[in-house]
Amino acid sequence: VFAEALLHRLLQTYERCVDRFVVPSRFYVAKLAEWGLPRERFVQIPNFIDVRAYRADPAPGKRYVYVGRLSPEKGVATLVRAAGLAGCGVTVIGTGPQADSLRHLALQCGADVEFTGFLSGDALQVAIRSARAVVLPSEWYENAPMSVLEGYALGKPCVGARIGGLPELIREGETGATF
Repeated sequence: VFAEALLHRLLQTYERCVDRFVVPSRFYVAKLAEWGLPRERFVQIPNFIDVRAYRADPAPGKRYVYVGRLSPEKGVATLVRAAGLAGCGVTVIGTGPQADSLRHLALQCGADVEFTGFLSGDALQVAIRSARAVVLPSEWYENAPMSVLEGYALGKPCVGARIGGLPELIREGETGATF
């Protein structure tokens, strides 16, 4: 990735060939400007989903749910430790390089964590619909994650790290909470 970016910089590909960049969060517009790119070259168009494809169930479930990649920057290890300390159940939906170490961590912490692997379509919707809330414990910048929008469409609040574009999507005390 670094070599590719360096090559485009040397060739001035983006300066010569791109008029506008579409970015789904205000956070990334500001971040890219902070990195020295001209703010006027970016336009923010939020991510969206077709809510007609979802059937909401606002009844609070008992378990929290995480949906995404199982890698260090996603903060799932922090979620597993928190579940162990709080004594609450968490369902982790996804795959990735940390899958085995997260299972081991859950056992070490005595955390009630269920790992389902990858889910999509109806199975994913059923899992989210039965949850108490969708949790995004990211430790690195999130842009505008679709899991927040899907959680809302299924009638669930979202609890997310106060980092990157997440605070733009979560209205504190109204649609969820940030930490």
